[in-house]
Amino acid sequence: MTTKIVQLWAEGLAPAWDGLYRADGSARAVELSGGARLVGFELGPPLDVDAMLDEDPDNVTHVDILRGADVPIPDGSGYVCGGDGAHGSEGFFARLDKDRNLMWIAALTDSNPFEKAEVRGSLATFTNNWGNSVTVDLDHPDFA
Repeated sequence: MTTKIVQLWAEGLAPAWDGLYRADGSARAVELSGGARLVGFELGPPLDVDAMLDEDPDNVTHVDILRGADVPIPDGSGYVCGGDGAHGSEGFFARLDKDRNLMWIAALTDSNPFEKAEVRGSLATFTNNWGNSVTVDLDHPDFA
């Protein structure tokens, strides 16, 4: 079964709400403080993304992977990438499997574009165009 998130990704789109959206259809709110300064990044409560998209199907944004923000995970399990949305303040970072299928995407409306991604061990760091970064543990259940 293809979820709405996977369908959106295939069309170059993502939800335009701050959230972590998984290919299996589950989602969690993301609480971002500091805007593009990326002072804080925390996962919040679960989201019902299907209901959100049913209620407001046009609340999506175009996403583009940026050069330099698309790198392989050293263990060969896939890739991480980052990029921008349709508006200058939007950014995202994501994990793809080895066939480049979406595993999850963190879409952020006020982070600015993520222009660089790097992986060291299980930690993936995504850096925006202001030089600020978010690091996630790819072994953590939410990001695995």
